[in-house]
Amino acid sequence: MRLVSTTTGKLAYVVSFIIISFNLTAQVNSPFSRYGIGNLIGAQHIIGRSMGGIQAAYADGISNNVGQSVNFNNPATYGSFYLVSYDLALVLDSRNLKSSSPAGTFKSIYVIPAYLAIGLPLNKAKGLGMAFGLKPISRTNYSVITRERAAGDTIGTSYEGTGGMNQAFIGIAKRWKKLSIGLNTGYTFGRQELSTKKTFLNDTIVYQQSNSGTITNYGKTFLQLGLQYELLVGKKENKATRSTENYFLRFGATAALQQNLKATQNITRETFTVGSTGNFIAIDSIAKQENVKGTIVLPATYEAGLVFHKTLANTRGVFELWSLGVEYSSTKWQNYRSYDKADPSLSNSWTLKFGAQISPNPQALRSYLSNVNYRFGVNIGKDYINADGNGLKNTSVSFGAGFPVRKWRAYETQYTVIQTAFQIGKRGSSVNNITESYVQLSFGVSLNDNWFIKRKYD
Repeated sequence: MRLVSTTTGKLAYVVSFIIISFNLTAQVNSPFSRYGIGNLIGAQHIIGRSMGGIQAAYADGISNNVGQSVNFNNPATYGSFYLVSYDLALVLDSRNLKSSSPAGTFKSIYVIPAYLAIGLPLNKAKGLGMAFGLKPISRTNYSVITRERAAGDTIGTSYEGTGGMNQAFIGIAKRWKKLSIGLNTGYTFGRQELSTKKTFLNDTIVYQQSNSGTITNYGKTFLQLGLQYELLVGKKENKATRSTENYFLRFGATAALQQNLKATQNITRETFTVGSTGNFIAIDSIAKQENVKGTIVLPATYEAGLVFHKTLANTRGVFELWSLGVEYSSTKWQNYRSYDKADPSLSNSWTLKFGAQISPNPQALRSYLSNVNYRFGVNIGKDYINADGNGLKNTSVSFGAGFPVRKWRAYETQYTVIQTAFQIGKRGSSVNNITESYVQLSFGVSLNDNWFIKRKYD
């Protein structure tokens, strides 16, 4: 275990960076984040991102060449842990917003942490495992200015918002040969600051500028259930090479139950002016309420899918050769409530996902690229935001790869994989006045090691 202290020291630095990054505000201007809980970040592992969003039916930790990641989107996978696993990632997101009327475009680019997760095998023989970590769920960040005429005057309105939702989770799972079940729980928490400022632009009469602002803090525990069932559908033995090709069909499903988040709001209605340095100066408070208690209802999300995959088992171990998957997810966002009020800008969402993974020759000794796990995916669906009443289509294509830092060896206890994903997508179509195209580049690392070894000699 000589390398453990070195690895842990390096990891501590990276973990500290990730935790600090969770406190940073993403520099992005997206008017879609004005609605509901903001822009859904897509809190998925990079492997899922590169496979079109496949997550409910995906599993690793059962083959040598793929390594082991923490699939926190389906806690049933924790029962397959055979090593301690660290998973962390960052996402570079570039967005291009286009408006038809008035014509205009806006570009933004930002970096956010994708997740931080740790997986532990509690009892390998009994198929017990657990995981815990932190991941962002959504982000609110926009600044929109409009101009309109009223009673012969021009009124300028500035809409601004910041904040986001995060989730700290811990989960446990049990595996019985073909069947695995698990659950995640933890704490969902967040903060959202919204303001609307109005200014009358008039040369002869001086009007006071007004600000209407709301700060909402919320949080509560959550529960997510998951299961996977794998069935052997075919096998082919080769006695000459003492190897067996196996074909499996894996079913996976998850359910994130409805959450009733406890919330408090500070509401301010006031007039203001702008100082010489551009600072905000309050003049008179028209109305002010603090610690207004309420509830924010997040609807349940359901997801199910199938993965068909092939493995090769021989004297060296088990190797994943390829896998093909399809999944469907749905959330009834029309059940969303904020302080007992429905949001007419939201609609029920759904996503259909297709993904694939292939390893050309995981047993190749001299070809590194043959040991890389290549991934591809596509998804189509309907976004939960429906600001203009015409629906908001969401489509994307993705690809990526898992690059082993060094090839797998049966006599070593460490196995590290650099995970990458590249996504190209679009929200909206010709029926929408505002559309948004985006490119996401994700980098992560799955660092595996063998801890808690019982000593045989003192």
